[in-house]
Amino acid sequence: MSQEWGAMSQRRKSFGFFSRPTILQELSDSGTNTVPKTLQKSVSSDLLAQRSRPKSLLFGTGAGFTHELSTTLTIPSPRARNLTKAPRPRSMFGSFKPKDVGFVTESSGSSSAASSHESHERDSAEVTEVNAAVLHHGEVLSTGGLLRRKKEYLVLTTRELLRYKSQQKAWEQLGMCSVNPKTPTTGRSASFSSASDLTMSDNVVTLLQQIVAVYMPEMDANSTTILVDHVDEVGGPGSTIFQLPTIEDAHIWLDHIRKAAAATRDLLDLPPISNDTIAHIARRLEAEKDYAPDQFFRVYTIVQRGSNGKHRSSSEDLHKMYSTVCYLAIGVHKIHIVPIPKTPTNRSAASLLLTGPTTSFGTLTLTTMSMSTMDDSFTLGFRLPCHPEIRLTLASCDVANIIQSIRQISEYLRPEWVIPPYSMDIPEYLKDEPLALEPSVLKDEYNNIDRTIAAYCAAYDLDASCICYGISTDLEDGPQFILYPPLRERRKTYSDLELLAVLRSLRWNEAFGSISFRGISLDPLMKAFDTCGSEYEPYATRQGRPIKVKSTDSKRPLLVWELRALALCSTKLRRMSFRDSITRKKKGGIDFQTSGGEESDGCGIVEAIMPLCRRGYTNVDWFDLAGIELVESDLDWLVDAAASRLAHFRGFELGRCGLTERMVSLFLAALVAHENTLEALDLSGNPARLHAPSLNTSMCYFPYLRKLNLSRVPRTSGSDPLLTVEVLLRWRLQELDLSETQLNSETVDAVSTYLASSQSDALHQLYLTQTGITSRDVAIFMHSMSRTPGKARDLHLHIGQNHLHINHGELVEAITLGLTPSHLTMRMVDYPKEDLFRDFIRALTINTTIQFLDLSKVSLPYEAGSETCAELGELFAKNTTLVELDLSGEQAVLESARLGRGIIAALGRLAENRTLQSLRIELQTLGTSGAMVLSQMLRKNNTLRHLHCDMNRIYLQGFSAMVNALEYNTSILYLPRMEWDRAEQVKAMKEQFNANSATNSAANTSPPQPIKSSFLHRKSADQPGGKKERRVSISEPIRAHAVKAMLRSSMGRQLSTLGEEQGGPPINDAGSSSYALLRTLDEKWDAEIMRLDEFLRRNVNLMTGLAVAQAEGEPHYHIYNPVMITA
Repeated sequence: MSQEWGAMSQRRKSFGFFSRPTILQELSDSGTNTVPKTLQKSVSSDLLAQRSRPKSLLFGTGAGFTHELSTTLTIPSPRARNLTKAPRPRSMFGSFKPKDVGFVTESSGSSSAASSHESHERDSAEVTEVNAAVLHHGEVLSTGGLLRRKKEYLVLTTRELLRYKSQQKAWEQLGMCSVNPKTPTTGRSASFSSASDLTMSDNVVTLLQQIVAVYMPEMDANSTTILVDHVDEVGGPGSTIFQLPTIEDAHIWLDHIRKAAAATRDLLDLPPISNDTIAHIARRLEAEKDYAPDQFFRVYTIVQRGSNGKHRSSSEDLHKMYSTVCYLAIGVHKIHIVPIPKTPTNRSAASLLLTGPTTSFGTLTLTTMSMSTMDDSFTLGFRLPCHPEIRLTLASCDVANIIQSIRQISEYLRPEWVIPPYSMDIPEYLKDEPLALEPSVLKDEYNNIDRTIAAYCAAYDLDASCICYGISTDLEDGPQFILYPPLRERRKTYSDLELLAVLRSLRWNEAFGSISFRGISLDPLMKAFDTCGSEYEPYATRQGRPIKVKSTDSKRPLLVWELRALALCSTKLRRMSFRDSITRKKKGGIDFQTSGGEESDGCGIVEAIMPLCRRGYTNVDWFDLAGIELVESDLDWLVDAAASRLAHFRGFELGRCGLTERMVSLFLAALVAHENTLEALDLSGNPARLHAPSLNTSMCYFPYLRKLNLSRVPRTSGSDPLLTVEVLLRWRLQELDLSETQLNSETVDAVSTYLASSQSDALHQLYLTQTGITSRDVAIFMHSMSRTPGKARDLHLHIGQNHLHINHGELVEAITLGLTPSHLTMRMVDYPKEDLFRDFIRALTINTTIQFLDLSKVSLPYEAGSETCAELGELFAKNTTLVELDLSGEQAVLESARLGRGIIAALGRLAENRTLQSLRIELQTLGTSGAMVLSQMLRKNNTLRHLHCDMNRIYLQGFSAMVNALEYNTSILYLPRMEWDRAEQVKAMKEQFNANSATNSAANTSPPQPIKSSFLHRKSADQPGGKKERRVSISEPIRAHAVKAMLRSSMGRQLSTLGEEQGGPPINDAGSSSYALLRTLDEKWDAEIMRLDEFLRRNVNLMTGLAVAQAEGEPHYHIYNPVMITA
């Protein structure tokens, strides 16, 4: 090798376009190809240290020759020499030379022949023995760059891949002579060479453990070109391309190199990637918020391939092929392509890593995954919704591990998916190989729904914290997944990608029996069309049964496909609620039924699910479509599905769907097929004017009906009852809603007859709100429903907004006799005379059956008098059955309903009560005096659990008194933080400050005026008829200065009532004093809230039996702040 290196360094090369004849011709002429069986090889470490290989070699096409042997080689070590760098060449091709290597010349002036002879003798004496078996060798055709083709001889050993300029050079280097050498007689040797020829010796060494991938760059099974990519930390990435004469030879070389590289990596057991590189990649993933080593983190060295090389017309097109060695990092939610970091040549800045940007793809956007069985190449395809696919052509020796890791993380993020939404073209042995799942991949209570939603949000570049959902378990067909509005104040709807993330996360999830999108706008998905792919379109059931569903149009919105897949892929899902989820606006007053435009296409929900129900592909049989305008096309889907018994429908909620008389009659006629399964029907709020005889004829076919809603339904005139006794007696109803539907006397008689029969024993909810009934009708119902006088029936009766002042005595008598049910709601009842209300309260005092009573928004002509308040006090003190009581008022823009300040004295009698557990007395303007009475009551009462008394203008002084009372009360579990009252106090203070500033400015600029007291011209907020303040939501950003202190008209008053020391700054000082005062009050509010949380936590621990003792100095945390929701 020294000889050829010296000769090359002193020879000037010229341009030439003709090469010498190939060695294949020489060997064919000689007719022999003899290779010795045993050769000795010596590999010196200096050889690899002094000779750097090219970073990229592009080779041309041509013929080649291969021959295989197994032997032990001896390669002479290079001798030491003195080299000097030649001046920079003037040729443009000198720029290809690396910066750290120049032209070399011998320091002595001896001729090249003598130097070669001496070098050969010296090298032959320096031989060391290292065992390395030759696995394969042969002649190939390659190129050194810029379309220059040349012939090389390759030798593959168990440790490296050796490249020689010719077979003769290889034989000389291996320690033997050529057999029948033949000197070429035609052609000229090329005088131009690439930078690698100028800087390399006769052989180029590629260590097998440095090989990244071995593959055919043309991605064709009939290709004869092989590309070997390799990388090391010193020389960086590099590649070698060579071409074989036949396809069989190419496959033999490919197989040998791949097996040898794999065996070398297994034998050496070296880490493929350094720790510094791993740290660099980890920082890149941290920047993408995708680094979690405790969950999933994998890094592989890969080759990102260039353009497709199929059907190339000539060998000159090979220079267009390129490949880039980089890293493939698999994070928790994404797959990253990280370029190899480049270390600067300046050693002072060696710690800096200069590299290109990282390319990331969401793991759950994977659409294609294929792997070649011939070489190390594989393909990954990614696609965002409504976007074309991005396909990556890659290669790696670790292709099997990469494929399995991607499958593993995909199952980790989608543990319930039976059929993955991507195509796999991988060997069967990989499909059958079990995946090693992470410990955290174990299913939680709801099958990792939160993990899947977060993964889809990361894949679609969304903020997962914006999505809000809940899970309710105490429901029929539970657990129920409930999607709530976004957690952003300025956003009311979700985007199409956010809805896709939720819907695709719910697909295949078997944890939920019902799903609710109530009040969530699904309009963005109705406007989204995906024409770039169909991998998410359902084509089979969970059991693999193919579906045959034809749509009216092949171009359907995403909502249709997503809802169809959601209903198809879950066997546990039984109920779906879409109430008020689709908005359909009429344009120009044109009806949907006759417009014939875009609006007549239907809502999409019915088209998505009804075909599945008709064929029995889904178990969903309860649908809530209330609030969605249905058109004729929707009715066609409904009627078509209802005509099939395979649908086994249980419930339809079609309130406010715009159904006409014809649509209702057609749908009820089709539902007859489900007479044995239908349990619920809701036709409320539709414009259809029902004909009572026709309605009864249709409804008599459903004997198993449990829930019926005919509220807000117009009916034709006549004396026929809305529901006859014969029809009602066929049902064992649990819930009957006739609210806002006018009931005639025949209907009242039919309902009372049904209540008296045993068929109504299962009835628990009866809604008769605003039906035009009187107290006599209510008394008839109570007499009918009562089984034993004095024993409450478990039924909730709603009779609010009716004319109860008519024949009021009969209702009072029924209540006195104990004929009432256990739950009674009388909201928004207008009493024209106060004595009627007083009689009603007197009857409630001695009643022994009512446990829940709702008297909220009861209206009196004036504030309750002293006698009425005294009767309320008697009710609080002597009633022994009430458990929950609601006496909240109303403060609307046009009217208000409250009992007045006289109720404050009555609240003090609650100290004598021993049964009431929940009291709701909001919007009654109790003020600070009412808070003081409640605080005294809390010190004595030990049965009350929940007290809802906010929105009563209870300011800091009253709130502090109530919190102080909790020190002696161990039964209260909920007391509000008074957020609304706090905001009102701040507002009042600021208004007072502004008024004072305006007064001072006017006094300085205007002539003297008679002094008048400001409070004489201001209506107090505590007085009836005063100006109503704006209702502030607790979600408004007022916490920073949300202090509510109502100041008196005296501007020099100190804050002594709020716990301040005397001598503080007066309120009418400068603005700085005002802000200081607000800040002080804010701190006191926060301090009282912390005390409240502490007392509530103590009471909860006592109720649950937990230890209450707390070490001195231990911080207190708010762990309990329940909100009680009553019926």
